[in-house]
Amino acid sequence: MKRALILTFTLISVLWTSGCSHTGMPAKKDTESHVRIVMTGIQEIPDGRSADPEENLVSDMNIFIFNAYGILEEHVWLPASQMQSDGIGYIYETKLLKRCRYSIYACANMGYRLDIGSIEELERYRYHLVYPDDYRTGIPMCGKTEDITIPPGGRISVPMERLMAKVTLSIDRSMLSDGVEFHVRQVKVGACPKSATLFEESRTESEDDIFLSGFSKEDDAVSILNSDKGFGKSGTVSVYLLENMHGNLLDSNVADQDKVFGEGDPLASLCSYIELAADYESDTHFSFPGQALKYRFYLGEGNGNFDVRRNRHYKVCVKPEDDGLSEDSWRVDTDGIGKYVQEIRLSYSSLEMNYFGETAVLNAYVFPDDASDMTLLWESDNSHVAEVSGTGTVTARNEGVCTVTCRAADDSGVFAECDITVSLNPYYMNIYPGNYLRGKCGDKFHVFCEYYPPSATFDIGLEELEYDRERGIYDYVLDEDGKGVTLTLKGKGSGLLYMETGYPLNQSEMIVIVVD
Repeated sequence: MKRALILTFTLISVLWTSGCSHTGMPAKKDTESHVRIVMTGIQEIPDGRSADPEENLVSDMNIFIFNAYGILEEHVWLPASQMQSDGIGYIYETKLLKRCRYSIYACANMGYRLDIGSIEELERYRYHLVYPDDYRTGIPMCGKTEDITIPPGGRISVPMERLMAKVTLSIDRSMLSDGVEFHVRQVKVGACPKSATLFEESRTESEDDIFLSGFSKEDDAVSILNSDKGFGKSGTVSVYLLENMHGNLLDSNVADQDKVFGEGDPLASLCSYIELAADYESDTHFSFPGQALKYRFYLGEGNGNFDVRRNRHYKVCVKPEDDGLSEDSWRVDTDGIGKYVQEIRLSYSSLEMNYFGETAVLNAYVFPDDASDMTLLWESDNSHVAEVSGTGTVTARNEGVCTVTCRAADDSGVFAECDITVSLNPYYMNIYPGNYLRGKCGDKFHVFCEYYPPSATFDIGLEELEYDRERGIYDYVLDEDGKGVTLTLKGKGSGLLYMETGYPLNQSEMIVIVVD
């Protein structure tokens, strides 16, 4: 003969852990027992966190009751709105035989009736997300209590677990160097699973079961990570993903930053990770427009482990140090980071020009030579006195003084200046392109002298030219008029070029040649 049985689903507040409530309910009469199925592991979430799923939401319930032979005796699917509530939880009533053994399975927030007829089917069944952040029906939860008889008081607890893991991130900027800006604009789940088994340990088996773009938050949804809550510590942001248990895949002694897979390793696209993208700025580096500094962190129980467990709350604090471009516990991707110009040197720091229309070339040397943007901007603060072209050629226009500035175009603020003085002088001697030349093997330079009056004698210093040619610094070819020479740079080192004018100038100039 069947006995009356009451199944109660009780909603309590516990932070992402399993547990039971032992509040009993007295039997209605001797022939009836009351059963209470308690869903645990559910926590209220604060107001104003609309980007997060409502962790305590229960929209529907699938309840399966199997007898000792594994035969399904009862299966119901009910929207939560149609279930009784005692103010603590949801109650389902039914009648079962006393002294018989039962296994009770409960699945919350499936969104539909599960067409399942056996325990084996139920344990193998995979729950699928349509989108990585589709929690309109609530976070999927499952629980079971196996091989039990109806206890005195008729209360049966079924501990419920979420099929998902919750990952909470914060940023600690206290160890960053002064002047480093680290502005988070996106947090996302990489290799985010599309599905998970209900009652068996779950993991992704192929890239077909991975969302192309996982659960993510960006811009305003992560702005709290850019707020300083004291001592460099930010607020927190949470992301969610289905269980993904891949176990121990690397040596347990591997360093945090080496917790990655080799290029082409299929596990690299199956094991879940958290990726943080930040706009970056320092004295020496910057993030390119539309790109970012990226930190990647693989979850797991240790450095060699890649398990992402259901119903687990992972708390991760990112603590970048010094310039923030290297970090012990995160894999750092600097492909989106550029290098600023650090210094500009000009071939002249001052220049005297002796007649209107006279030209002189300012050579600019940029350091480091692998800066991301080597573009230079030239400007004269008084073009009425002297103009400057976009390549550094200065042209004298009128008597006076001015300053020519060569500025890096990469927003680094780096610049160099040359003071220009233009004055009429009947006697002058000018060296082109300058007194300091720097180049690489194979480069050619034409070095020549202009002077007045043309009656002055001129010496180009053949001894120095021959000496440097013998040392393998450069080869040379003299101009037909003897007032210039074309140098072809040959080997690393430095050399000197000498030019001298006689009466009435009696001036001499030395040109330094550096071969990198």
